[in-house]
Formats: sequence, structure tokens, C-alpha cells
Amino acid sequence: SATGTGSAATRGEPAAQPARPALGKKSQKPASQAKSATRPSAGPPVASHARPPAARPPAARPPAARPPAARPPAPSRPGGARRAAAPRGEAKPRQPVRKRPEVLRPEQFVWAYPPQPPVEDEARPAKNAPAVDAQGTIYLCTQGRLVALVEEEREARVVWEYVVGGHVPGPAVLGPEGSIRVHTADGCLHCVNPSGKQEWPPVDVGEPLGWAAPVVDGRGNTYICAYHGGLLRVAANGKPDRRPFFRSRRKFDSSGVILGNALLVGSEDGYIFAIELGDDRGRNLWEHGQEDGYAGGYVNSSPAVSEDGGVIVVAARDQHLYGFAPSGAKAWSTPVDGQMLASPVIAPEGHIYVGVSRAPRGQRPSGRLVSIDGNSHKIRWEYAAEGPVESTPVIGDDGLVYFGDNGGAIHALDASGGVKWKANVEAAVRSAGAILRPRRLAFGLDNGTLVALECPSGGLAPAGWPKLGGKRL
Repeated sequence: SATGTGSAATRGEPAAQPARPALGKKSQKPASQAKSATRPSAGPPVASHARPPAARPPAARPPAARPPAARPPAPSRPGGARRAAAPRGEAKPRQPVRKRPEVLRPEQFVWAYPPQPPVEDEARPAKNAPAVDAQGTIYLCTQGRLVALVEEEREARVVWEYVVGGHVPGPAVLGPEGSIRVHTADGCLHCVNPSGKQEWPPVDVGEPLGWAAPVVDGRGNTYICAYHGGLLRVAANGKPDRRPFFRSRRKFDSSGVILGNALLVGSEDGYIFAIELGDDRGRNLWEHGQEDGYAGGYVNSSPAVSEDGGVIVVAARDQHLYGFAPSGAKAWSTPVDGQMLASPVIAPEGHIYVGVSRAPRGQRPSGRLVSIDGNSHKIRWEYAAEGPVESTPVIGDDGLVYFGDNGGAIHALDASGGVKWKANVEAAVRSAGAILRPRRLAFGLDNGTLVALECPSGGLAPAGWPKLGGKRL
């Protein structure tokens, strides 16, 4: 119901009686008696000694005051109770103010995009690292837009925006010719050139999976992990195949990588597939009947490949890290205490880094960054973070390892696990890390922003698999 005090008729109370004139003040007569109350005009002259007093007109009762007309009730709203109309002259109830999350700027802070986080009911977690081309242009998806940014005078300047019209759960992906692919929640694959213009009309490829991302080969073909299983292919000119490129009932809910002429991608039944890309139809190169490529648990993370291509490292949901030969044969496995929701990365000397999340029953969730020796495949050290670690690390050219945690901190560690610095951003950090340019590090936050920090690294590590996807850009 309307707030404030309504009229008597609105509240259902009896009508108020007319107010009596205040003492000491002349009452004003009704307009209907204005003529009779006026003194009569002068008649024939009357003798002065016989002048009678003027006759007073009979007093008339004032008309009874009519009660104020009751306003018709406001029409009832569907699914709710009828609301009484607010009395005229009273303020309408205020809408609740939408709050913006508080922002903490650590010492290493340089800029954020957007400069202020979206309001709470519009913010979507930024779970993906931005893409960066050879010219240093930064591409990220936020609030239904693909945005191109450049840094100028320690601020992010928008070069152009491309409206995709929906949420983009995965990252923006660069093709060999510099174009950008994004897969939106409405099932469309968009291709935009470096100037922000559409290369070809959006292609309907179905709803995206939660962990997957488009993969682009050297000829510009785009491969999509289909929602109902298998792989779809869209040619470089935007024309989709009539049939699935690789038909399978298994869902490939993973970000695949290309090694040679094969796409390596994890599946929901615990196998890694190596799908040949050269022909019109793909085929699996690994013999699953001989347990080649079998990881034993769901594989949602992206594989990492050693510098010489001899080992393919995969984090599975059975709490094991696996190494496979290019033939698919299992080379080694290392048990890790906790879920690996992030993807592994590999340093130039061969050591492996992966984030771990732990949630024992009845205890507070926690997380660690785990380092595994590249030769013995045993755990070298573990670093306890502020919360679960779902962030894929990025390795700098000076050997520093950067990652975030769900407790709202970004960490910089050296190769032995020593802390170089820690930046508190007060929002969960679940995105992979990215080095944008010399001495510039970036992570996506759960408050919907991309934050850029100052770091000592001059760029990505020159060898190994230093970030998600492993590309040097």
C-alpha cells in the first residue's frame, strides 16, 4: 500500500465536519447568500426623527459540507495485492538504490576497465583473461560487448566496441589473420576484424559449454565444442559445415589446443582426444581401446605441452596430474590433494604449476599453488593462498609466477615459492593471468572488471607453456 497518511476517505474514516471560525475573526458567509447580506439601496427620504433601524435579513444556515469524493481504487496488479493510490501531494516511495561493490586499489594498481565495477545486479564475473595481439591491443568481452583497449598514460582507452547482444561465457580468441572470435550465450559465433568491423554474419553453432572456447587453426577455420557432443567447424569465410566435423556423443567441455595437425581436447568421460584436422572429417588419432589418452576423471582444463612437444600435461578431476606422450600413451601421473579447476602451465626449465581448490566438509575452503618437478614429477613445493585457486597462472620472463585466488588476492612468487608481493583486490580472482606488455599484468575479477597491475616482468617466459593456451601473444 502507499506510504504516508491518506485522506479520511482514502483511509475509510468518517468525513470531517466543517471547521468553525476562529474566535476574534469575522466569519465569511457562503457565496449563495452574498446578495441578501448586502445592505439594501437607499429609498425615499425618511425623517430624521423617525429613522427606524434597518431590518436584518433572516440568518440562513450554511449548506452542509459534502464529504470529499472517494477516489476509485487503483487497479489490482497481477499476482499481488491491490495497492491504494498515494494521496495527492505526497512523495512516491523511492526505488532501492543499486549499490556498486567497494573497490580496493593496491599499491601495484595501474588501471581498471570499466573504471568502476558494474552495479551488483548487472555485474558478471570476469573469468577469462583478455586476448592481446602483436600490437598490444587488448580484447575482452564485458556486458554484452567486445571491447578493444589500448593503454595510454596509465589509463585504458577504448578504441572501439562491438555489440554482441548477449553474455560471452568464454574468452575472446585471436585468429592467425588478427581477427577475433567470440561465442555468445545465444549460440552465435562472431568474427570481428582488428578494426571492429564484422567479418561475416554471426553463425548459429549452438549454446556454448561452460569450460570450452573456440579454437582457430592456421588456415582460419574455427572449431567449436558442440553442446550435444562432438566438434563443429566453421570455415575461414564464415561458412559452417553441413555435418559435424567430428561426430561423438561425448561432450568436449574443455578448451582445446592444437599440436601439429591435431586438436587435443578433454572429454567428460575422462579421455583426451587427438582429432586430426586436415580432412573434411576429423578422426581420433589415439586408440582409446588401449587406454591411450585416458585420464580417469572429467577433463575440463586445457592441456599444456612441453617445449619439445614430447609431453602433454593434463589436470583431471580425479585429483591427478597426467603426462601423455604424443602417441597418447600415459607417461606418468602425480596425485594432487584437491580439485584442479584451473589449467597447468609449464616453465622453461620444465617445472609445472597448477592451482588447487580444497573444500573439506565442515572446514573453510582453501587453495594452493602447487609446483611439480618436470623430471621426477613429484611435488616440489606448495604455497597456501587466501582461498581456493581457480586461476590459471602466467609465467614472466624473469621466472615470476602470477596467479589469483577466490579470497581476493593476486600473488607473485619466484621459482622456489617465495613471495615477491601480494595485491589485495577484495574480489575473487578466477581468471587466467595475462601479461599485456612489459611490466603490465592483468586479471579479471568477479566484480566484472579487468584490473591491470604493475609487475617487474618484461613479458612472457620465452619457452615452455607460460600461460593458458601457450601462445606467445
